[in-house]
Amino acid sequence: MAGSFLVALDLDRTLIYSAASAGPEAPADARVVEVYGGAPLSRMTQRAWALLGELAARAEVVPVTTRSPAQLQRVGLPSAARHAICANGGVLLVDGVADPGWLEESRTLAAASAPLADARAALDAVAHEPWVKLVRDVEDLFCYLVAHDRDAIPEAWVAGLEDFAAGAGWTVSVQGRKVYVVPQGIGKGSGVERLRRRLPDGAATTVLASGDSLLDAEMLLVADHALRPAHGELHDAGWTAPGVGVTRSSGILAAEEVLAWALERVGAVSAPVPS
Repeated sequence: MAGSFLVALDLDRTLIYSAASAGPEAPADARVVEVYGGAPLSRMTQRAWALLGELAARAEVVPVTTRSPAQLQRVGLPSAARHAICANGGVLLVDGVADPGWLEESRTLAAASAPLADARAALDAVAHEPWVKLVRDVEDLFCYLVAHDRDAIPEAWVAGLEDFAAGAGWTVSVQGRKVYVVPQGIGKGSGVERLRRRLPDGAATTVLASGDSLLDAEMLLVADHALRPAHGELHDAGWTAPGVGVTRSSGILAAEEVLAWALERVGAVSAPVPS
C-alpha cells in the first residue's frame, strides 16, 4: 500500500452520479463511468477522474458500497482497486474476487438479526403496489426495494418498516428510489474496520472516509477523518458528528471536493515534521 492511508469512499452520490443526482451544475463533459442496458448510467467530472487517479497512486482507495459485486464491477474507475467492500460490508473483493472467509464471517454477524426471510417478507408485502418496481436480495445478506419514483414511497409505510426493523435488529435506509433493509451486524463501518485489521500496517493505518447515506454514518464515525457531501440522506436529516466535515458543493461537484480533501490529508499527514 502507498503510505499508510486507507481512503474509504462510498460510490453512488458520493463519488459517481446518475443524471438525476448530478445536480444543475453538472458539466456537459462529465465522464461516463458506468453503462447499463446500453445507456450511460453513472458519471464523474473530468477533474474528479484525475483527482481519483492521483489519490489511488498515493493511498489505498477502497470503494465501499451497498452494491452487489456484479453491480460494482460495472463501474470503471481510473485505476483498479486492490480491495473493494460491497454488499454494505458483507463482501470483500480482493483483486476482483470475493473472499469466501469474509462472506462466511459476514453471514455469522448477520445471524444476530432476525432472518432475512422476515425482512424480505416486509418488502414483499407491498411488492404488488403500483409504486414498487422490484424487490431483491443481495448475497443472502440483505434486501432492498426499488420504487418507480422517490416521491411515491409512502412515508407512513417507511415509518412502519423502521419500527419493524428496529425490533428485528435491522436498519432501514432510503436512498433515492431504493429502500434498503440491512442487518445491524454488518455495515460499511465494521467492514472498513475489518479490512483495516487485515492490512499490513494494521492499526497504524489512517482511515479517511466519505459517504452521503444513513448506511455510511458508521463508516464516517470509525474513520480518523471524514467528510460528507452536502446532499443525500445524512444531509437531509441534518446529521453531524465530531470530526465529520461537510462539503461546500452538492451534486456531482461534491466528489471533486471530497477527493481534493483526501489528497490534502494524505499530503499533510505524510509530510515530514519540521525540526
